[in-house]
Amino acid sequence: MSKMAISLAGAIILIAGAGLLAMTGASRGQSDGARAGDPALGSHVADAKCAECHGADCNSSESQFPKLAGQSPAYLYRQLWAFRNGTRRSDIMAPIAADLGDADMANASSFYGKQSRKADAVKDQRLAAIGERIFFAGMPACAMCHRASGQRGMPVTGMMGGGMMERMPMMGMMADAPYLNGQHAAYIVDQLDRFASGARPSSTMMGRIAAALSEADKRAVAEYLSGLR
Repeated sequence: MSKMAISLAGAIILIAGAGLLAMTGASRGQSDGARAGDPALGSHVADAKCAECHGADCNSSESQFPKLAGQSPAYLYRQLWAFRNGTRRSDIMAPIAADLGDADMANASSFYGKQSRKADAVKDQRLAAIGERIFFAGMPACAMCHRASGQRGMPVTGMMGGGMMERMPMMGMMADAPYLNGQHAAYIVDQLDRFASGARPSSTMMGRIAAALSEADKRAVAEYLSGLR
């Protein structure tokens, strides 16, 4: 095994570990409530507060509004918490979140987590193929934190060029990271732009990763993810 392979492996583990500690430490109190949510009660919150923008079937038809169906309840709860306390800014979401109690946020998050997300039709297969390589084989790979689909694991062989890390179960290590499969491509690009510019507060890791992506890379990754089921 080469020294370079060892260094790369160590960097990957350190990046994932540092991010996991930061998210579980800083946001544990924010995200734990989502796990006890009641989806039946959450459906009423969603109908009253969310459906107009995010869709009656939880799959928004307009790309400026993210699809919430099938999203991680822990992630949704954490984002509602951030909108409510002002750490994530939105003129639309801030007043809505301010009107929600902790139980409302937990219930709505649980409800959305149980719905089925509808993928978009891929418009450019060549671009999507490039995006797939970036998602799974970038340095660092998006798939280290983000789950792309329900069953697929991260092909660490491609990322590391084979060898010691083959078959390591590293796909989607961050429990609080959003699921990106089937999300609007335009929304993904917009959020990456916000991370890169600092308009959307984030961990240092996400800001740096987004800033390192070219506009072409962002579009490619977004095109790939938008078509995943």
